[in-house]
Amino acid sequence: MKTLYEKISEKLGVNVKINEPLSGYTSYSTGGNADAVFFPKTEVEARALTEELRDNGIEYAALGNGTNVLVSDDGYRGAIISTAELKGITISGSVLKAHSGDKLSEILDCALYNSLGGIEFLCGIPATLGGAIAMNAGCFGKSIGDFVLYVTSASGIYKRAECGFDYRTSRFSEKNDLVISACLNLENVEYDLSENKSEYFKSLRRTRQPRGKSCGSVFKNDGYYAGKVIESCMLKGYSVGGARVSDKHANFIIAEKGATSSDISQLIAHIKSTVKQNCGVELKEEIRYLGRFSDGDDV
Repeated sequence: MKTLYEKISEKLGVNVKINEPLSGYTSYSTGGNADAVFFPKTEVEARALTEELRDNGIEYAALGNGTNVLVSDDGYRGAIISTAELKGITISGSVLKAHSGDKLSEILDCALYNSLGGIEFLCGIPATLGGAIAMNAGCFGKSIGDFVLYVTSASGIYKRAECGFDYRTSRFSEKNDLVISACLNLENVEYDLSENKSEYFKSLRRTRQPRGKSCGSVFKNDGYYAGKVIESCMLKGYSVGGARVSDKHANFIIAEKGATSSDISQLIAHIKSTVKQNCGVELKEEIRYLGRFSDGDDV
């Protein structure tokens, strides 16, 4: 007997994997299985898939590089839409169009080779375009939303002013709206100048960020530097099971051998309560939760 997911796959011609482990889809390499993982290849397939899932009352979430995601050890009861095959970059003048599954590194390389820039600050962020747009990725006072002309999502086409870009958020993260593609308005730059800027930002990340399995910054720098606040509470090196606060940068949690998502979520909860008690600061996560957690966080 075919599952509903397999029937949807056949109907739309979209590849699917049933009861798929999600540990191989995230940078933490933790978490259980999803009921199904779909792999749309085109904008038409992606839009049709989200409509079919909604019509059938199936909960779904998008997953790109999984570099900002924590999946429950119990897995995800619903469908994951992987953007791994939803790719393709084109350039017209100073406008670059890319798809949700294109990695930022690929977009930056393409821009560089076409003497386009302005987004060099994104160098070293291990995200796909979809995730970067959804969370309005950025650093050093700049964000990708500053360069967006419009975004095509499963629910429609949105000009930059309609995207709700704010610090580490957008309408696409708040509404769990699948980003399909986006057009970025870039700057004409000299190749050598852009390359030097890219290398500078890469060097900064290598110097400041710890090695190991992590999701990058766990908490937002929302009017304060989260890493400094956590460090002031003497939490560097603190661990729960296989999850440990980095000794190099306190806003990073490293998943060591044998770590579980529960270890990581419990460590996050401990950090938040300790910082609240000692500093009066309410830390807010950048990390996105998928599935159910004992502390109440869910998708």
